[in-house]
Amino acid sequence: MDYIKIKVTVRSGDVELLCAALDAVAQGFEIDDPAVIDDFVNDKNSRWDYIEEGLYDNPARDPSVTFYMEDSEDGALQMERARAIVAGLPGEYVWETEPVRSSDWENNWKQYYKPFPVGRRLYVRPSWEQIDDDEGRTVLVMDPASSFGTGSHATTRLCMEQLDALDCREQHILDMGCGSGILGCCAMLLGGADVFSCDIEENAVRTTLENMEKNGIAPGLCRTACGDVIQDAAVRERVTEHGPYGIILANIVADVLMAMSPLFGSWLAPGGRLILSGIIDERADEVEDHFKKAGFSIERRVERDGWTMLLAAHA
Repeated sequence: MDYIKIKVTVRSGDVELLCAALDAVAQGFEIDDPAVIDDFVNDKNSRWDYIEEGLYDNPARDPSVTFYMEDSEDGALQMERARAIVAGLPGEYVWETEPVRSSDWENNWKQYYKPFPVGRRLYVRPSWEQIDDDEGRTVLVMDPASSFGTGSHATTRLCMEQLDALDCREQHILDMGCGSGILGCCAMLLGGADVFSCDIEENAVRTTLENMEKNGIAPGLCRTACGDVIQDAAVRERVTEHGPYGIILANIVADVLMAMSPLFGSWLAPGGRLILSGIIDERADEVEDHFKKAGFSIERRVERDGWTMLLAAHA
C-alpha cells in the first residue's frame, strides 16, 4: 500500500486546534512546533539528557502538522474531508502533499546500513548483506528495528568494544535496558553462559528474542523481563533470582544509571564488571563520582562523539 504525506503549516498557537479538528479523519500526527521545543529546552526539571541534533536549528519556523492517508479511493475521500476541515478553520494554513511509496519506507534505508567490524573480534552485518571476508571475526547479525541498537551509535559501539576486550566465557550476563538485544547477543557470541535481558518496552523484549534466535542462541539461554526494575518489585525479584552476574550491561541515560546503582551493586558477582553507557560527556564526571560513592571503582573511561562509557567493578 502506498500513501500520501500531508503537511499542514499553521500559525503559532494553532497546532492543538488543527489536531483536534482533524482527529476524526486522520490517525496519528507528526507535530513540529518550535514553541514546544523551546519550552522543553528551557525546562530546568527536564530529565532528558540531550536534544536530537538539528531539532532546534531553526526556532523561527512556523509549526506544522503532518499525517498520512492511503493512496486509494477511500484515502482520497478522507483527504478531501481533511482538506475541507482545514479550509473551514480560522487563520491561515498551507496545505502540501507528497506521494510516499511503501517500498521507499521499507527498503531505501537499507543502503545506509552496511557490515562493519567492531574491536578485535566482532563483525556486525544486517541479514540482507553478506561478508566476503569476515577476517575470522565473530559475526553478529543485527537488523535495524524500532528498538534502539544496531551497533552504529557511539553509546552501543563503546559497549561492544568493551565487551570485546573482556573475557565473556561462561559468564552470566545481565543486559539492562536491552533495546534490540545487541549487547546481550554480543556477550553470548563471545562465550557467555546465559543472558537475562530486561527493558521497559515490550517491543524491545520481543525484538531481543528475535535477534537471539537470528544469531543461533538457544532459547533457553536467554531469559527476559519487561518492566521498570526501580518501581516494580516483581520484575526486580526476577532479575535478582537469576543473578549474580559476571557482566552487567547498562546503556541507558545518566539519571537512570545512578538510580540503579544500588541494584547493580547487589547483582554484580565478585570479580564482575559493570559496563555503563548512554552518558553524555557533560554528565560523565557526575556519574563517575556517584558510582565511586556507591562502592564501585572505575577501571576505564572512554569518550567518543560526545558520549562516555565507564567500566566499573566493586571497590
